[in-house]
Amino acid sequence: MTENMETLSLLLLTMLLMVRNCADGTYRGALAEQVGEVVGQVVEQHLSECHLVLVDTTTQSPVFSTMIRQLMRSGLGVTVLEAWWVFFQSQPARDLLLERLWGDATLTCCALLIHLDNKIITNILTFKFLEWCELWRHPQTVVVAVGGTAGMEAVLLDHNLRNTVYALYLTLQNLTLHSLDSRQGPLHNTRLGRGGTTKEGEGAHVRVYGRCLYCNKGEAQVQLLHRGNLTSGLHGVNLFPDQMENFWGHTFRAVTLRYMPFINYEQDGAEPGTPRTPLDSLNIRMLDIIASHFNFTYEIREPWDMNWGTPAGGGNWTGIVGTLQHEQADFSLDLTVTASRSLVVDYSRVYSNDPIVIITLKPAPLPRNLALTRPFEGEVWMSVIVCTLALGIILWLQQKVWSWAASESRVRLIPAFLNSWAMLLMEPVETIPTNTTGQVLVGWWLLSCVIITTAYRSSLIAHLSVQSKYPPINTFQDLLNQDGWSWGSTDLQGTFYLYFNESSDPDLQAILRGIEIYEMDKGLERVMQGGFSFIHTQSYVTPEMARLYTDKFGNTPLYIGIMKYLAFGGNAWGFRKGAPFTRQISMMKERLIEAGLLNLWQDDVLKTYLKHSREERGREDPLLFTG
Repeated sequence: MTENMETLSLLLLTMLLMVRNCADGTYRGALAEQVGEVVGQVVEQHLSECHLVLVDTTTQSPVFSTMIRQLMRSGLGVTVLEAWWVFFQSQPARDLLLERLWGDATLTCCALLIHLDNKIITNILTFKFLEWCELWRHPQTVVVAVGGTAGMEAVLLDHNLRNTVYALYLTLQNLTLHSLDSRQGPLHNTRLGRGGTTKEGEGAHVRVYGRCLYCNKGEAQVQLLHRGNLTSGLHGVNLFPDQMENFWGHTFRAVTLRYMPFINYEQDGAEPGTPRTPLDSLNIRMLDIIASHFNFTYEIREPWDMNWGTPAGGGNWTGIVGTLQHEQADFSLDLTVTASRSLVVDYSRVYSNDPIVIITLKPAPLPRNLALTRPFEGEVWMSVIVCTLALGIILWLQQKVWSWAASESRVRLIPAFLNSWAMLLMEPVETIPTNTTGQVLVGWWLLSCVIITTAYRSSLIAHLSVQSKYPPINTFQDLLNQDGWSWGSTDLQGTFYLYFNESSDPDLQAILRGIEIYEMDKGLERVMQGGFSFIHTQSYVTPEMARLYTDKFGNTPLYIGIMKYLAFGGNAWGFRKGAPFTRQISMMKERLIEAGLLNLWQDDVLKTYLKHSREERGREDPLLFTG
C-alpha cells in the first residue's frame, strides 16, 4: 500500500512538472548554449577521467539537450538519466540502473551532473533521486548542479549531500534557466556575495558555488568559488580545493566500550549515551594526535545497550555496530573486523590482532611416588615386560629341545623366566646355555638389556633433578579432554558471540554448550580454585591477571595457553558508511602504526595503569611482561 501511494505521488509530481514546463514557455537558445559551454569547461578541465552521469530533473528542456551535445562534442562518454523515469521501473530494473549509475571501477572517479530549474516540484524530485541512489554512501562522488541562484543553498546544504566532499553549483547571475527574468532576487547570505542586477547587453556572468563540509566552525557552508564573465572561462580556477586537511573544530561523535589497554574512560555511573571523560589508553593517544593534526574535537559515548554489535534481525545490528549503521555516531575506536559487519560499517587498517586464549592454573607437579615409572611411557614398559616374558619362554623351549637331543638334564620353566629377569636387572646368571644357539640368544638379550637400563637410568636422573608437571591446557580440545573440568567467560557479546555461534567447528560448539558466565574478576577467582578455565581475549585479560594475581617479581599462578585463536580479521576503527573523513583519519592512523608508536604506547599504558591500580590497592607494581 505504501509503495503504491509513493508511485501515485510521483506520478502526480511528474504530471505537475510537465504542465508547469508547458506553461512557462520556450527557452532561449543562446542561454542554453551558454550553460552547455560552462558545463563543458568544468568537465574538460576537472572531470575528464571520471564516469559521467547526466541527470535531468525537468521535462522538455533544451538546456539538457545542449549539455548532452556539448559533452559529446568534447569526446567524453556520458550516461544520461531522467530522474522521474527511475521511479516507474520495477525493482530489478532499479537495481540494474543503480549498478550502472556508479560506473566502471577502472575509472578514477564518478561525477553526477544534475540539471535543475529551481522550482519546488523539481527540487523535491531531485532530492528524492539523490536519496534513491544513496549518494551518501559515495563521499568521493563529484556533484555538479546547474540551475538558478534561488535554489542554490537548498541544493548544496541538502541532507543527501551530507557526506559529499566535492559539490558544485553553477548558475548564471540574475538569469534563470527558463525566462531570464529577475524573479530570483538578490542573495541575502553575505558569505556568498551580494546580489545585484545585470543591465541589458552586459551579457551573462557565471557564478560557481561550492559546499565546504566543515568551514562554518565545523559545520557545512556554501562558498563562492568563482565569479566571472562567460567569455573569460574557468581556466586556472581551483574548483575543488582540498578541504579535508582541516575540520575547523568540528566535533565528531565516537562510540565505544571500555576495553583496556585499548580504550579507557571514567565510569561515573551515568546513563549510556552520555559523554564520557577519556582516560589514558592506546586509542585515546592515537585519537588525540589525529584530532590535533586535523583540528577537530570529539565526544566519547557508550552504545545505549552496552553491546559491541550482533545481528538483531531485519538487517539491523545492536550495540556499536548498530549505532554506526544508523549514523548515530561517526566512528568507533575499537571494533573487530568481520565480513557481516563490513556490510554496514567501514573499517580503517587493522592495528591489532587480539587472540582468544585459555587461562588456567599453572600445571601442578606430578606425584613423587611415581618418579620410578616416569622415565618410560606405558607402551615402553609394556614392551619390556612382554619381551622379557617371551625370552624366558623361548629359552625354556630351546633348552628343552636341546636337552632331549643331547640327553642332558631338562631345564625347568621358572628358572628360565628368572634368568631373563636377572639379565634385565643386570644381575649375574647362574646357568648359561651350553649350546651355541642359546648363547647367541642370551648375548643379544644382554645387549638389549644394557641399552634399556642405560636409557632408564639417565632418564630417571633427569626426572629426579627436574620435577615433571601435568600437561598444560593449551587448546579447546585439551579442555574437552579433561575429566570433571568446567570453563567460562564473560557475557558473550560482539566478537565472542559471533565467533562461537557462527562456527561449525564441533569443538567450539561443545565449548559453547558448557560455558559458564562470570565477571572478569570472579572468573579469575574461580580459576584460582582449580578445575576451571577462563576463556577471553589476551589483551583484555592480561592486565587483570597482572593487577590481581602477579607479585612484584612478575610471578603468577595463572597460565595462558600457547594456542592463540584469532577471531576474524583483527581490531580496527569502525566508521559509519559513507563518512567523508574515513580516508584521512585512516591514513594518519597508518602513519602512527608504521612509525612503531603503537607498541611503545601500549606497553606504557599498561605499566601506568597497573601502577595506579596497585597504588590504590596498596600493593607494589609488578614486573610487567608484554612480549
